[in-house]
Amino acid sequence: MKKCIAGKKPFRLSAMAMLSFLGSLALCSFIIGVTIVNRENIEKLQMEQLILEKTFRINEVISRLLYRTNSLATLIIQKYGIMDNFDIVAPTIANDPTILNILIAPNSIVSNIYPLSDGNDAVLGFNFFDENIGNKEAIAAMEAGALVLGGPFMASAQGAIILVGRLPVYIDTPEEKNKFWGLVSVTLRFPQALDDAGLNIFNNQGFTYELWRISPDTNERQVIASNYEHVKTGSRFIEKQVHVLNADWYLKVWPDRVWYNHRENLALIIAGILISLLVFFVMQNNIELKRMRVILEGMAKTDPLTGIFNRRYFMEMALINIEKERRLNGECYIIIMDLDRFKSINDTYGHVIGDNVLIEATSRIKANIRPYDLFARYGGEEFIIFASNTDKNSILKLSERLRLSICSKEFECNDVSFTVSASFGIANMEKYDIGKAIVRADKALYKAKENGRNRAVFWEENKA
Repeated sequence: MKKCIAGKKPFRLSAMAMLSFLGSLALCSFIIGVTIVNRENIEKLQMEQLILEKTFRINEVISRLLYRTNSLATLIIQKYGIMDNFDIVAPTIANDPTILNILIAPNSIVSNIYPLSDGNDAVLGFNFFDENIGNKEAIAAMEAGALVLGGPFMASAQGAIILVGRLPVYIDTPEEKNKFWGLVSVTLRFPQALDDAGLNIFNNQGFTYELWRISPDTNERQVIASNYEHVKTGSRFIEKQVHVLNADWYLKVWPDRVWYNHRENLALIIAGILISLLVFFVMQNNIELKRMRVILEGMAKTDPLTGIFNRRYFMEMALINIEKERRLNGECYIIIMDLDRFKSINDTYGHVIGDNVLIEATSRIKANIRPYDLFARYGGEEFIIFASNTDKNSILKLSERLRLSICSKEFECNDVSFTVSASFGIANMEKYDIGKAIVRADKALYKAKENGRNRAVFWEENKA
């Protein structure tokens, strides 16, 4: 009997399978696109926050060091151009390890420099108006009549890369008013001058940065500082201008985390897992964006220690409430309270316990004010309250309740207990002028302190 041998069926591509494949591929492409966009938005928020902080910090650090030239200039002006005590005052001005030297240059020729070590003595007799690297800033300073930043560039005398601040000095003489006397200068070690700017946070957050400028000597792009070994390229970067005195620097930041794209692409191979994780990835990233937005908004409104309004947001909300009371012709009051002898608490028990006292005092105050009263930390151990829809008698009673809530019960923390009192200054808001009311409440608070503390004083015109 012959066996029937079935022939192999030819392979046919299923239209349904192809449609399913294309559908899964389209879904995977959508998921990975949404995921990448949302993650890039989160990184962009982080980058923008960091770059704003660091542009401000760079300007603050460099300006703070270079503005020491003002001290030298003031002394020269006060002595009508005679600087015979340079060796005495120079060490007090150049008391930062970042400062390489400070000098004075009558008629733009260096006559005194401190210290004389580290090759600084070679700068004596240097003419800032000769054709040398860095002298363009000296000429620019004289023309502008203001402090000018120069560098970074290599100083041949010291054999080091430096930043310099050139400040022109003008004095009044019997013959001429506002006569150009010469220059004073502060020289900073570089890159040490940027240490306090905290640029290493970019490394910790997984970002690449580059600080650069257009060199005035070569008109070419000059990288001032960076955290990469090879030039970074790519379109996903944020760049902000950094104004440091006359100089325009630029801070450019890239995200350094590219690997996650490959990991998620690998996850997308498993079509079923990707479909089940679709909602998770979209929602998780959207929630993360909303959470970061809430955190940033909360940071802008509240005091981080006590959780109540900060001073800036208090003023914004107070102005809104004042407009409401103005339309209703209602009365408004400002109460400023200050914890008595708070410095002694910090000195005696430490700042941790001092912080706990501020938190507990905040809690006691909140328990005794109305829900719609504005309450904020005004600064340090000082708090402020905006109260409306009330009268003088009620506000005095409220202040007394607040005072008793602070002083009537001991503060306990870390097995120590002690009493704390508070002084209060109260002022009626005449003509809905919150600025004047705050000034008056502050004067009343000062009067409460003068009268022995632990009391509330209402500001009155005839008793001011």
